[in-house]
Amino acid sequence: MTAPLAPAVEEALARFAARGRVLVALDFDGVLSPLVDDPSAARPTPAASAALERLVATTDVALVSGRDLEDLRACASPADGVVLVGGHGTQSSLEGAAGGQSLTPAQQELLGRLGAALDAIAAGRDGVHVERKPMSAVLHTRRASRPDAAAATEAALAGPARWDGVHALRGKEVVELGAVALGKGGGIRRLRERLSGRGAAVEAVFFAGDDVTDEDGFAALDPAAGDVTVKVGEGGTRAALRVADPDEVAALLGRLADLRAR
Repeated sequence: MTAPLAPAVEEALARFAARGRVLVALDFDGVLSPLVDDPSAARPTPAASAALERLVATTDVALVSGRDLEDLRACASPADGVVLVGGHGTQSSLEGAAGGQSLTPAQQELLGRLGAALDAIAAGRDGVHVERKPMSAVLHTRRASRPDAAAATEAALAGPARWDGVHALRGKEVVELGAVALGKGGGIRRLRERLSGRGAAVEAVFFAGDDVTDEDGFAALDPAAGDVTVKVGEGGTRAALRVADPDEVAALLGRLADLRAR
């Protein structure tokens, strides 16, 4: 059984729920889904899925992930009405079939070189693999031995991550190299503006994330203005609040759905 939410979390949820139009933005891996060795096997907990289905009836809800949009949709199976923001803010399900911006010829050439460089780094290292996204290439090391993971990460950060025009993000056992600027903070800001332009203004944003790649999302928000930032799990953070794991996230979302339904 999940422990009761901390008083500070309960108080923040009550204040947030009492506002008019609000946006709840959530990372997927490690927040709605436990972290797993095979990313394609990640699924939200049943309690999280049930809470989101209730919450989207009263509240704008978005999943904000580093995953490609189609990958995120396949793993999350979101309820109708949930907006998807993928590619660390570069893609949005509100932006049509392509989901986001397009690359210039120079950026396309850079992306091809990034993928080739990461392929070379992964070669011969069991458990290290490269994922290609529309705007970036990603080195995954979760399934590798610790020495191979460390060596591959260092090679990526000391090599292609330093090339001109490359935008690098280091997360939990991943290094993502983009041909465009990457950042969940920018994705959340753009989504807030887009939603506000389609009706009443979004008064406040709730964002929960577990990874270092979520920190710019926290930095983009202002708890003093009513935004709520929640770190899931351990580690240093800019977030104002903290919960333990995806089970506690599901309990938090269920509580927020109750408050918003009132």
